[in-house]
Amino acid sequence: MAISADQERFIEWLLTPKDERRPRTQNELAIDLGVSAAKLSSWKSETEFLQAWDGKYLRTIGSPETKMKIMQTLMGTATDEDDPKHVQAAKTFFEIEGSLRPAKTQVDVNVAATPVSDLTTDQLNAMLASKAGDELGRRREAS
Repeated sequence: MAISADQERFIEWLLTPKDERRPRTQNELAIDLGVSAAKLSSWKSETEFLQAWDGKYLRTIGSPETKMKIMQTLMGTATDEDDPKHVQAAKTFFEIEGSLRPAKTQVDVNVAATPVSDLTTDQLNAMLASKAGDELGRRREAS
């Protein structure tokens, strides 16, 4: 089942920056579409709507090129001590930077029960990557 034209318009509205949205509120949009505000809210939990929303987001906002440009702009602002927003930009940069990393894989190895020589190459690589990531994180926090 495809999403409706009203749902498509709602997705476009959701992907528009808040200060640029017309109409300004979700309730006003519901009136424009001739549906209840509760209906709009219920769409946000429907699987097909969420998939369409996510797909549209990735095509419009989430491209790697867009993310890199944003990161470069944040870095420029964060490193400009004369810019009054440099602290906030640095904080935002590190929040985003952390979200772009691959999820950590936790590998628990009971040394007494599993000799290192018995680990698969993938298990050993995962364990080393985890430990290296932890150490890099500690070093970033210390600096």
